[in-house]
Amino acid sequence: MLSANEARREDEVFDLDGGSGSTASHAEPMRILMVTEYLPPFVSGIANRCKNLVKGYRDHGHTVTVYGPPGSDCDHTVTSIVNPFYDQQRMFILPPLMLILQCLNPFEEVPFDVAHIVTPLAFPLVFVVPFLRMRGVRIYVSYHVYLEFYKQKYFKDNQLLGDFLEGLFILFYFIPLVFFADAVGVPSKTADYCVFKYSKRIHYMRSGLNTDVFKPKPEHHFPTEDDYLDPTQPPAPLAIPESLKPFMGTIAHPATPLTSRQTRLVHQLHAANTLASRGPVLLYVGRLAVEKNCEFLVRALSHACLATARLVLVGDGPARAGLEALAREMVGASRVWSASREGGHVDVSAGLAPGMEGARVLFAGMVHNEATVSGYYAAADVFVSASASETFGFTVAEAMACGTPSVMVRSGAFRSVYRVIDGWMFEEGDVEDYVGRVGRVVLDGILAKRVARRVAVNGFGVIGAVRDLLAIYEMCVKGEWWEESGVKKGGSEAAKASRAGRPNVQAGGEDKKRD
Repeated sequence: MLSANEARREDEVFDLDGGSGSTASHAEPMRILMVTEYLPPFVSGIANRCKNLVKGYRDHGHTVTVYGPPGSDCDHTVTSIVNPFYDQQRMFILPPLMLILQCLNPFEEVPFDVAHIVTPLAFPLVFVVPFLRMRGVRIYVSYHVYLEFYKQKYFKDNQLLGDFLEGLFILFYFIPLVFFADAVGVPSKTADYCVFKYSKRIHYMRSGLNTDVFKPKPEHHFPTEDDYLDPTQPPAPLAIPESLKPFMGTIAHPATPLTSRQTRLVHQLHAANTLASRGPVLLYVGRLAVEKNCEFLVRALSHACLATARLVLVGDGPARAGLEALAREMVGASRVWSASREGGHVDVSAGLAPGMEGARVLFAGMVHNEATVSGYYAAADVFVSASASETFGFTVAEAMACGTPSVMVRSGAFRSVYRVIDGWMFEEGDVEDYVGRVGRVVLDGILAKRVARRVAVNGFGVIGAVRDLLAIYEMCVKGEWWEESGVKKGGSEAAKASRAGRPNVQAGGEDKKRD
């Protein structure tokens, strides 16, 4: 059972880097403009976040106008092309003409109180933001990428070119964009140096996950988000699973080697799986690209303790062909199954179709339906991710909302955002550590699933994210800033702190109430 001190530590961790935020809804309806390249049916964590926020704002009685790419769920379309780096996504190439005309018309009021610009990329918005600001519209920019990681990954053999392109990006895009922004939102403290240096104010966003869509199997009777938002009915204390007990005394646990006890647990798992009808189902959902490090997950299947495990990869991307070839090498061609790209996704979440029974690695293809993705999460034993490039890791929160514990690399945003489950994290590149975490989580069974669901609904639900951002929008409109609500000052000192691994340093002198 959770002691009082453990419960307080849990509350601190569920704060999610952003301070307590505001739980009160905006007193008067606001007119919100959202401009984003990320919207359904295009598939990404950012797209899901934007969709959930828009719905939440409207449910709270606010007027929301959405500009997005053609084919997306938006009110107005912006001229776009296929993203050359990811053909499942579109990118703007021209600024929205209607928006410019509204800004240039001196006889009519611009019908927005605040504009939320979702980046990257949205390059043409650099030319629109000054006009919006000139007409009195307050600007909130959210930044959802860890560019420095991508530079290291894609330009490691040509550092000079990488530095040159990064300089162009900062000089001609990022600085002009954030110069007019009242605040810049980031999903976690894992963000580029330029964000901390050039932004006036930094806001650590909450996630905005719809825990009514991403939910466990009905027979598990897990709690809903409402159970955690009603202060008169606190959720019952929950026992701590064995996999997390050694880590409950810390907020950010240091690296932990594979212990002898952990090794025994792993081999117990291996013995149990050998006798059982099937081994654990490991699930990855996301883009198949080099920066996601899916290669590590495939190679790890050769470990003796995962001899009966099955890895299901849901998604598509430029690295898929290479991953399929690697899987054939690791487990044998007869034990790899892949949905054809022409035929699209084949749902294997509810069970294996004829011809799949012996497969240990399954490439399910791209999935556009959230309910289907939720089915995958709920059916898996463990969600796994070896990506160190995440700025939040939305799929981890989705998996845990479905009651599926997540084993992830102890790096980047995972280390800070999900620090309450540090015991489920492994050291980057360490196969033994990874296998050990998987084994401990599987052995914890339904208790680990209940902990995963509790972390998700208490910390990542869309209701809290909507209320938090509405409070920040109100600060933008009124020009009043409160650090207790998760807004920190940017600048050189904040940038130095981010490089030193201390991006949460509160700059701005002694008076933290307002800047």
